[in-house]
Amino acid sequence: MNAVTLKDDKLNLEELVEQVIADAEATIIVTKSGDRVVVLPLDEYNSWKETLYLLSNPANADHLRRSIAEGLSLVPGS
Repeated sequence: MNAVTLKDDKLNLEELVEQVIADAEATIIVTKSGDRVVVLPLDEYNSWKETLYLLSNPANADHLRRSIAEGLSLVPGS
């Protein structure tokens, strides 16, 4: 994960956004006061939100974990 400061003379928001999208990797932006924000591609954000939602229900999370384990047991060498 990359990190930049708002004070960075090289910080160009358009270039930063294009780089985040191209790399599909989040970037931390640090303000003068030390606060931090994260810029990440919308697809990645939506994926995180969906995963959080699916795992927020214990029964659903258990079902997903069992399904993953079952799928992995079918893969040779695992």
